[in-house]
Amino acid sequence: MAPEKKRKRADHGGQRPAKKMAVAPTTQGTVGVELLEDRGALGPVLASTPGLNLPPHISFAPFHRTAILPTGVESEIILQTSQHPRLDYLAREEKDGSSESLLKDYVGVFDPATNKLQLVEVKRVTVRSTLRSEAEDLQDERDKDGARKNTMSAKRHALAAEFGSKKSRKAIEDITLNAISRGKAGDPPTVKDEAIATNVLQNMTEATQSMPTKKDLAAAVDNSKPRPPANLDAEYAADVYTAENVVGRELLSLIPVKDWVDASKQGQPVNVNSRFVAKRILKIVKSNEIQKLKVLRFIQLCINFSLALRTKGMSGAKQIPPRDKLLPLMGDDVPGPVVDAIRRKFASENNDIPRWYNDNLMTHIAAAALIVDDLEVDVNDLRNDLKTQNKEIRQYFGELGCKVTPPTVPEREKLNITKAEAVNHNIAKLKLPLVFPKTKGLPNKKR
Repeated sequence: MAPEKKRKRADHGGQRPAKKMAVAPTTQGTVGVELLEDRGALGPVLASTPGLNLPPHISFAPFHRTAILPTGVESEIILQTSQHPRLDYLAREEKDGSSESLLKDYVGVFDPATNKLQLVEVKRVTVRSTLRSEAEDLQDERDKDGARKNTMSAKRHALAAEFGSKKSRKAIEDITLNAISRGKAGDPPTVKDEAIATNVLQNMTEATQSMPTKKDLAAAVDNSKPRPPANLDAEYAADVYTAENVVGRELLSLIPVKDWVDASKQGQPVNVNSRFVAKRILKIVKSNEIQKLKVLRFIQLCINFSLALRTKGMSGAKQIPPRDKLLPLMGDDVPGPVVDAIRRKFASENNDIPRWYNDNLMTHIAAAALIVDDLEVDVNDLRNDLKTQNKEIRQYFGELGCKVTPPTVPEREKLNITKAEAVNHNIAKLKLPLVFPKTKGLPNKKR
């Protein structure tokens, strides 16, 4: 038998099939993805209508509401329409804590020319409906009540104008002159009144633009008081008066404390003329709090500076001694630049210490004592060091926003004092919110 020959494949002329790709291949192999930021603009939304069949001709008006909460700023998109004759539709985000409410949806637009995909977040809202008849009935009742009141008022005014006294007729005339007419829109008298009111309000706005606000006036009064600058926006009481604000960064860098540290570590006494400072040197050196030790020495320098002042004449202002006499009074181990810095910080332009500058010096000492004693100070030692009265030292701490009270029983036991000795002891505590003394107004004139 002759071998069977294999048949050849039919020749189609070498043509390729006419199918083409849906998207032409690009020259670049990557696609750039860009996420557009939410800048408060109203964008696309994904609305769900559970149990509703919305008419196709209804259109929604978009609104963007921002609420400032203690946890931060929250924004919300609201869609509303009243085009239905009986229903009001409201679409808003519903955050019920479910897994779906925590998901985020995005819409992407791809540009083949630039080979870039832009993504934008889509807010998911839920459409709800309410019956409008209840709201309309309530509004009608309000309008009727208002009309009844206006009618009764008009009758009373007519009776008073006809039979009332001269005083009552004058009061009705004032009410009529100051009344705002509410005519129909488009009427010439109404348009004229609205134009006059707009012009008056515009002139008032221009005239009051340069006037200081209540906040500006409060800030000006606060800055004019003799006390160190306070951080009134602080979240913690320790941040209200800091070492940088009370002492100053330049003066903090100049104040030496190495001699105190070396003497305390060697068991040698540190000679100071302040009981408040002497009781705290060793404790702060052991805790190795160098900045707090600098603040403590700032208190010692301010006490020496206050004791070195001399009263000048009948004005009550205190005179600063000459530099060569002031240096030994401030301490033999105090550098001259530190003394000059203290002098510049608290002296006036006339190189003396009037009442305001003296109060400013005392409140700085009180604020530094709060830093050293962790916002709770027994003012007795400072009162003796500064040679002041109980009323004055309480006022200085009160100007800082402190609450000054007699020591409690646990505080007396901590201070190791008796009830009779506690008469001269007061505890100044700095807590939030600060309680500043109220400014006394002018007395009422007798009529």
